[in-house]
Amino acid sequence: MKINKKGFTLVELLAVIALLALLTGIAVPNIISTINNNKRQTFLVDAKRMISKAQNLLSSNKTDRDNIKTSTSNYQIVYNFSRLNSKGEFATDSDGSSYSNTSYVKITYSPTTKKYSYCICVIGSKRRIGNATSSCNYTTNDCVLSENLSGIDVVKDK
Repeated sequence: MKINKKGFTLVELLAVIALLALLTGIAVPNIISTINNNKRQTFLVDAKRMISKAQNLLSSNKTDRDNIKTSTSNYQIVYNFSRLNSKGEFATDSDGSSYSNTSYVKITYSPTTKKYSYCICVIGSKRRIGNATSSCNYTTNDCVLSENLSGIDVVKDK
């Protein structure tokens, strides 16, 4: 009588499971790292978009342009998050939650060079740009200059 051998042996099944576990152990950390890097980049792009929005607000508002060029305003104007997000373009951060309402862009005008500089503080649910930890405060200078954004590290808090 012939015995019909169909299927896999236990050793073969264990070898396949071990190989799959090894591949998963290599792939999962790389995937998680890629996702975190993409979220960091998205957060940084949003910060740059907020600066662009502040530039547009300043250029389209003659009163703000005139006020920033006077010493009574210390040559500064601050656009808070609610003004930057007036059309809902920054509804969620890169982690899917809301940005802090204390986030802001501060624009400073230099009468000697006749140029503007932009400083930003952004706090998301898990990441931040600036020296603030829980909320931004434009009077404490906790922001980062826009020209330093490309080399800045987005801090991940949680």
